[in-house]
Amino acid sequence: MPSARARPFLLLSLFFAPLGVIAPKGLVPLLFVVALWLLLRRLRLGQGWRPFTDVTAIAAAVLAAWALVSALWALDGTAALSTFAKLAGVSLSVLILLDGLKDLGDGDGRALGWALVGAFAFAVLLLGGESLSGLAGHKWLVWQGRRDEFDLTVLNRAEALLLLSAWPTALILWRRGRRVFALAAVALAAAVILHGVSNSNQAALLLALPIAALACWAGPWLQRLLAVLVVIGMLAAPLLPATLLAPERLAGYFDETHYSGLHRLHIWHFASQRIAEAPVLGWGMDAARRIPGGGRKLAGGGNVMSVHPHNAGLQIWLELGGIGAVLWAALLAGLWLRVASLPEPSTRAAATGLLLSGLVVANLSFGIWQTWWLAALGLSGVIYTLALRLCAAIEK
Repeated sequence: MPSARARPFLLLSLFFAPLGVIAPKGLVPLLFVVALWLLLRRLRLGQGWRPFTDVTAIAAAVLAAWALVSALWALDGTAALSTFAKLAGVSLSVLILLDGLKDLGDGDGRALGWALVGAFAFAVLLLGGESLSGLAGHKWLVWQGRRDEFDLTVLNRAEALLLLSAWPTALILWRRGRRVFALAAVALAAAVILHGVSNSNQAALLLALPIAALACWAGPWLQRLLAVLVVIGMLAAPLLPATLLAPERLAGYFDETHYSGLHRLHIWHFASQRIAEAPVLGWGMDAARRIPGGGRKLAGGGNVMSVHPHNAGLQIWLELGGIGAVLWAALLAGLWLRVASLPEPSTRAAATGLLLSGLVVANLSFGIWQTWWLAALGLSGVIYTLALRLCAAIEK
C-alpha cells in the first residue's frame, strides 16, 4: 500500500489514462483535486511556498505575467482575464504536483508503477473497443443510438491522450526489464491511433515513433538539435503560411474528401496576415475567436478563422505577439535541453516521443488555451516525471 504522501499520485496514476480516453475534459478536475490534496499537506507542514520557488516556477510566472499584461490591449479584456485565470490555475496546479513528487519514497515505486501500467492497459481496451465498435459506448450513453448526431472525430481527444500516456508507460516497463511489453504498449497505442480518423494524431505518431527510436541510440545531440529546430520553427511560424504552406500553392493536392486540410491552410494564412498587423505585442489573450475578419466565409466552406488557428505557434504569435513567441520558444528549448541532460538513452527516448507527440498535436489540432488540453499537457509532464522517479527507485 503506498504511503500517505504517495496516495495523491496513486489517484492520478489510476485515472489519468482511463479518464483521458473516456472524458478528456475530466482531466481538469482530476488535476485540481490532486493539486489541492498536495497543497493542503504542504500547508500543514508550513511549506506553502515551496512549490513556487524553483526555476520552473519562475519560467511559468514570466509566461503567465505576459499573458496577463496582454489583457490591457486584448479585444475582449474580460475574456482575456478569464483565459489567463485558466492558464494560471493549470500552471500552479502542475507546479504543486511536480513539487509533491520530491517527497515520494522508494517504497512507493512498485504500486504506483503498476497502477500506471494497469490504467494504460485499461485505457487501450476502452478506446480500442470503442473504435472497433463504431462508438457503441458513446451512442448508448450520450446519443442513445441516433446515428445522425455523432462521428468518429469525437475520439480525436481520446486518441491524443492515449498517445501521450503511452510513452511514460513504456518507459516504466522498459526500465523494469519488460521490454517486449514496453514495445507492445507503444504498438497498441499506435494501432488504435492508426485505426482512428485523426490525421493530426497519426502525424504525431508517425513523426514521434522513428525519432524516439533514434533517441535510443543517439546521444544528447539529438535533443539539442530538436531544441534548435523547435525554436526556429516557433519564430518562423508566421512566415510559413504565406510561403511554403500558402493555400493557393498547395490547393491542387487536396480533393473534396480532404478539404479540412486545405481549410486549415486558409486559417493559418489568415492568422499570419493578422499577425503582421500586430507583430510585437499581438492582439491580446483569447483574441483568436474574435479577430476582425475571422467570420469571412471560404468558397469551399467554413470561416477563415474558427475559434482558434489549430496551431499553437500561430495562436501564441497572434495573441501574445513576438514577445510571447520568444518566451514560449525559450520554454520549449529549455524542455529539450532538460531532456538532453538525462543520463539514460531510454529516458531520453521516452521524453522525446512524449514531447514530439504533444508538439505535433498542439500545432495541428486543438486550441492551445483550451483548459482540458493545458491540463492534459501538464499532467503528461507530471506522469513522465513520476515515471522517472519510479525508475530511479527501482535501480537503487
